[in-house]
Amino acid sequence: MLDTFKTFNKDRMDLDELVTLAAFGRSLREEYAAQKVDEPDFVNIQLKTINREIQDRVSDLRETRKKQIKAKLQNLKTPQERRAELEAELAELETV
Repeated sequence: MLDTFKTFNKDRMDLDELVTLAAFGRSLREEYAAQKVDEPDFVNIQLKTINREIQDRVSDLRETRKKQIKAKLQNLKTPQERRAELEAELAELETV
């Protein structure tokens, strides 16, 4: 696990594996502190990198979900509602 933590490849790992590595890194950090041993630099670097990748992926998942919801909401609109939106957008563009 330590070797994977030190040399992980974010492109080959899914979100669950990254979360597992983050948990391992935190427990590694805590154990260094409990043993009163200086934490190696790689622990902090890898934890930051892993956490950033997790945040990016979660953000991407949220954006994808928002797009799906917006598309579903658009599909629920009546043709009259869509036409009114397009006419309002056209009017706005013509005034510019």
